[in-house]
Amino acid sequence: MPALPAALLALLLHAHLCRPAPLNGSKWSYIGPDGEKVWPKKYPFCGGVFQSPIDFHNDILHYDSTLLPVELEGYNVSSDVKFLLTNNGHSVKMNLSSAMRIRNFSFQYSAAQLHLHWGNRNKQEGSEHTISGRHFAAELHIVHYNSDRYLDLKSAVDKPSGLAVLAILVEEGDFNPSFEKIFSHFQHVKYKDQEAIVPGFNVRDLLPERLDDYYRYEGSLTTPPCYPSVLWTVFRKPVEVSVEQLLALETTLYCTESNDPAPLEMVDNFRRVQEFDERMVSVSFRQGRLFLGRFKGSDEALQEVEFDT
Repeated sequence: MPALPAALLALLLHAHLCRPAPLNGSKWSYIGPDGEKVWPKKYPFCGGVFQSPIDFHNDILHYDSTLLPVELEGYNVSSDVKFLLTNNGHSVKMNLSSAMRIRNFSFQYSAAQLHLHWGNRNKQEGSEHTISGRHFAAELHIVHYNSDRYLDLKSAVDKPSGLAVLAILVEEGDFNPSFEKIFSHFQHVKYKDQEAIVPGFNVRDLLPERLDDYYRYEGSLTTPPCYPSVLWTVFRKPVEVSVEQLLALETTLYCTESNDPAPLEMVDNFRRVQEFDERMVSVSFRQGRLFLGRFKGSDEALQEVEFDT
């Protein structure tokens, strides 16, 4: 892929199904009068081009031999450094240190925050990006801004090549001690505007083992105002969290404040897949196979599922 252009996204903490509530309700939501269908009326970019998320399917994938493994710098953060975890009414986000950087891009990008998208306890299909139509249980976004050109996330969010987001697909599997470093604080951020302090840890451990195996394309924020300024890197193979960890993500948080008389659960906070006409997605892997995840076969053993493209 040539010059890596637009990049922006997650800063606007990826959304969820919350309708406006009696107290401090959202100005946008996923359903109801302020749902996705009316986003373009208030936020014109949401009805424009280069929108995200998308579905990765064979017809739009193109192998690019120039794509290099993602290199991380400063991701192993000392516990002396404190991250701020916040419930913003749309997702749970955690501020990150700008000393965390990603390399092997056209520019240097510094970390700003991470946040999650997920489904609900009855339908664990909460990822924003899909592979051949298949949703994963959740999706983690680590948002970076172009620190070669801009001072911070706020000044970069609506600019060309402004943001680069690393997206990690999440599925049910083994207990994940690294995700637990975040999830264990959910009880302290149950309601909108609540905050908690998370001691620094090795954020690298939230990512898949292989950083050379990914999809890359130019897209947008997946929440209003949907600026088309994000360079997406979506890792092909998902990471696992346990069923108990998924349940905590899907049942603990609310999009309303603690004193709201009509509390709303924070669930299904993902945008629908967008049209992707006349564009291609660059992929770093040669194999003609898409990873679809794991499933329990008739013998109840977990099996990896792939299919030829």
